[in-house]
This record gives sequence, C-alpha cells and structure tokens, in this order.
Amino acid sequence: MDPNNSSIQNILEQNTTNMIFYEDSFAKTSFFTKEIPNWKTPIFYFDFDLQYTGFVNAGITPSLKNLTMLYPENGSLREDLKSVIEKISKTKSLVIIDSLNGFFNLLEGKKDIGRLINSFLMLLVSSAKHTKSTVMVGILSRLNDENKPVLYNTGRRVIENAQFAKIQLTGSGNNTLVEALNSGE
Repeated sequence: MDPNNSSIQNILEQNTTNMIFYEDSFAKTSFFTKEIPNWKTPIFYFDFDLQYTGFVNAGITPSLKNLTMLYPENGSLREDLKSVIEKISKTKSLVIIDSLNGFFNLLEGKKDIGRLINSFLMLLVSSAKHTKSTVMVGILSRLNDENKPVLYNTGRRVIENAQFAKIQLTGSGNNTLVEALNSGE
C-alpha cells in the first residue's frame, strides 16, 4: 500500500467526520472508488449526484457486498436516513454523503435548508460516535475571499468544526492528489 494512502486511511479511520473537498467530481469519484474497498465494515453511500452509482451500474466500478447504495427517489430520504442512523448506532460502519451540494439541491426550496441539513449530519455523526463509525462528506467547493471553503455553485458556507478532518482532492491527469489539511480529532 502506498504510504501516503496509508496515512490518509489512518486519518479517515481515526475521525468520526471527514470533509472531502474537491473541485473535480471525477477526482472525488476516483478517490471513493479507491478508498471504499479498503473498508470491511458496512458502507452506506448516499449518492445525491448519482455519479458513483452510474459508474457501478455501468460496471466501471465493482459493486461490493458490504456496500449499500442509497439515492433519494420518491421521498425515501427521510426513511433512508432513519434506517442508517439506527444501523450505525449499533454497528461500526462507514457513511458517505456524496455530495453535500447534491443534498442541498435535493432539498432546495425547503425552509431553513441549511439548518435541516446540518441537523441530519449532526444526527449521523452523533450516532456514528457510539460505534466509532466514520462519516465522509464530499463537498464540491472553492475558497471564498476569506480563504474559507464554500459550496461551489451557491457560495453557502461549509460547516466548520475543528474536530472534522479536512481532506483536499485535486485531479491531475489520471491521478488524484490527496492532501490532509488537518487531522481532525
């Protein structure tokens, strides 16, 4: 295993919440495609932009037995979140939110959308802590004038918490460069 990948794996496993920042959605999908097989625990993948699901359905990315793909259809988000929160509170797991931007797009027009999404994420994180589970949140982002990450299209601020590990992905040709911005907890 690549030593850099090993250190990223350690950071992810040591932190309940990991923010994965990227500007190129293919770099994000490449990262998740390489990272997911390293996890032997149950994986719950909320695919709000459907890119990873498309790669799995096309046979480009293999489907794994411990991977449950979740994508909102016919109002299933509430039940899916409820089910995952219950499962991760009992069994060590990995939860991937792909992406925070897609989550916002899905709930666009709802009152207090930011608070609603922050509440969902905090419920996931709170449940994950009991079993030492891991939550990864993919965020298509850019830096604002204050050098802080914001959602790429909307400019909404990204949740700030010193306890969240922050990882930056940068696409470079066929490679994805992975940089730990901090180590979180």
